[in-house]
Amino acid sequence: MKRLLLLLCCAVPLFAQEYKIVAPDNPKPHEVTAVQELRNYLAKCIKGKLEIGGKSPVTFHVGDTALAKANKLLSADLEDEQWVVKSFGDNVIVNGGGTRGVLYAAYHFLEDCCDIHWWSEFEEYVPAASPLAMPALDMKGKPAFLYRNIFRGTYNKNGSRYMIRVRQNGDSSVQIPKELGGCFNYGPPYHCHTFDKYVPASKYLKEHPEYFSLINGKRVGGQSRGQLCLSNPELKAIFLENLFKYIEQGNATAKKLGVPAPRIYDVSQNDNRRPCECEQCKAFVAEHNQSGIYINFVTEIAAEVEKKYPDIYISTLAYHYTELPPKGGIRARKNVIVKLTNTTSNRAASHLSEDNRYFREFVEQWRELADNLFIWEYSITFTPKLTGIPYASEFYYQDLYKHYLENNVIGLFVEHENPDVADMFEMKFFLETKLMENPYQDVKKLSDMFMDKYYGPAAKFMKQYRLLLDEAAKKNNAQLRWHRTLDSFDFITDEYIAKFQKLFDEAVAAAGDDNTLVARLMRARNGLDRLTCMRVATLSYHGPKRKATSALDVKPALERLEKYWPEWCSCYNNAANLKSRIEDNLNAVKYAIEPPPAPEQFKDRNYYDFPAVCFASGHDLRLVKKEVDKDSPFGSAYRVDVSGSEFYNMPFKIGVYDIGNPGAASISTTFETIPENTGYNWFKIDKLVKIPEKSYLYATRAWTVQFPFTGYKELAGREFEVWLSVKHVGEQFHPSQKGMKEYIYIDRALLVEPK
Repeated sequence: MKRLLLLLCCAVPLFAQEYKIVAPDNPKPHEVTAVQELRNYLAKCIKGKLEIGGKSPVTFHVGDTALAKANKLLSADLEDEQWVVKSFGDNVIVNGGGTRGVLYAAYHFLEDCCDIHWWSEFEEYVPAASPLAMPALDMKGKPAFLYRNIFRGTYNKNGSRYMIRVRQNGDSSVQIPKELGGCFNYGPPYHCHTFDKYVPASKYLKEHPEYFSLINGKRVGGQSRGQLCLSNPELKAIFLENLFKYIEQGNATAKKLGVPAPRIYDVSQNDNRRPCECEQCKAFVAEHNQSGIYINFVTEIAAEVEKKYPDIYISTLAYHYTELPPKGGIRARKNVIVKLTNTTSNRAASHLSEDNRYFREFVEQWRELADNLFIWEYSITFTPKLTGIPYASEFYYQDLYKHYLENNVIGLFVEHENPDVADMFEMKFFLETKLMENPYQDVKKLSDMFMDKYYGPAAKFMKQYRLLLDEAAKKNNAQLRWHRTLDSFDFITDEYIAKFQKLFDEAVAAAGDDNTLVARLMRARNGLDRLTCMRVATLSYHGPKRKATSALDVKPALERLEKYWPEWCSCYNNAANLKSRIEDNLNAVKYAIEPPPAPEQFKDRNYYDFPAVCFASGHDLRLVKKEVDKDSPFGSAYRVDVSGSEFYNMPFKIGVYDIGNPGAASISTTFETIPENTGYNWFKIDKLVKIPEKSYLYATRAWTVQFPFTGYKELAGREFEVWLSVKHVGEQFHPSQKGMKEYIYIDRALLVEPK
């Protein structure tokens, strides 16, 4: 029988040693990839003799070969994603179950036997080429969790290959191709917050308001404004009709791409905290909790799906007001996945600590009410400009994942966005992927291995830094919840910052002229340098010189950020957007250190100044963007595309919203007309505003241009005049600008102290 033989020979004649890789007669796409990966990396790391169990030369049999068949190690003989690497004399079987098992087998051999590691899609560790001898092999395994997906947000062209290399099998942002085995994934329309996709408010609200949540006597819907009235019996038919269409669409797409069909379809609440308050819903909730009415609805949907598609799961969220488990006999059906979101835990403490008992008990309660429990975990700081401020969460990953596995959790979805700026992203991601595969591994051994190989001679200083960071959290009772504020990081005192900076100086000295190591160290130092800058100057203030908030030297930190931060981000596929964000962050610091000139009418007033770089788009990235604008003294502004929403039309509105009191109305002023001046005009809220502790300033009736006041202690509880500098463009605002595209530009906000 003819076989596909891949002959690999080293280029050094003195040590030339032949080894073979045998593939099946008609290899499947994922088997071809496994062969290629094994071939490429062995060529990099073997120089001379490769010996396994005292035997040489060695022949690797990859995938469903004749040797695998003879030893009952075909993919069909193994469980999905199970992998095996087993030697029989001078022959080694490399194979696994399903479409990814053979890839996992190849990667485990390269990692566990050849000491090859992947830190990201563009960084890897391959030891210097040398002869290699290892004992006879009998390795096997299977990932502990059925579903493993770390959501990164930023992807490169080789991102999917990297995810499979580290045994991630879910990807909610990109489709993993057939040559990488596809993925265990969600079908359309999306993996979460899908109510508005099944029953869109834009389509149904006007004609069928009864389908939507009743809030304060009014029916409201949409992703950010409302939910559905789940006691309405007509909704089930609409959901099923659309869901079956999505399943057909998912199957057709998978067949076309040659990947496994989606096994999960989501039916879950919109991303807001506004459930229906109608009498029928309230009565059901009183007896069964908010989660009860959701699980009851989803279970009815799942029962119908099971009749036609018995292998498909229906997923739903236990999120915010539905995290509390149901009562009164409500239980999830066997084909329902409950994805419980961890929005309450303190990430600076162990999952097993008293501090985190609240969510831990949720997990333990839900395991009794759902056969299929997923966790939505957060390794992200959502608050703008605080992502990447350091905290040593890696010391508590094992407690977290072990508890999940021991409480029947079968899937993990982890939000770990912004790899360009997140704290110690490569190390934390490495540990997360390892523990998702096996949470009982020796975490210290894994962490030390990463540090030693990634930072080389600087590793000992990095280890000290992380231990001291954890010490600071314990000593000063760090509280890092879901949405953090700048003062959440007060546990890192100026004294600790000075110690950390000294350790980094020593680490850089140890790295010498190794530019790769220096770049990695500067990347790890990024969050510390940004915290240093924020500690010295948190807000731009015009008025009598206030005392410096810190004695730390900001200049070296700012210089490092300017030099290394954009350089590191150039490797990402969205580098241009990242560099724009970096520029905003650095300019905000510079403005705080050297405040911009005072507007003429405020030159004799005391105020806090927020240029456009301090603002953020409130979930409308398509229509609200920072743009160059020569009319602004800052050269840029947040630009709103008015054509994208009726809420950008007149009247114009500005206000301050109290996040900590969501039931309260915002303090706002609506402007029916605007000044005739076609440049920037000042708009003022018509009363003094006492700034709530957790709040933000917003503009337009859509509330999509925002500046967060949360976390600034010197603002909270004080009264200010609130002013906003805005330019309106287009005929709606200025009849003389007929035919011009309509935009709203916002470049500056002031909190002016009362006279």
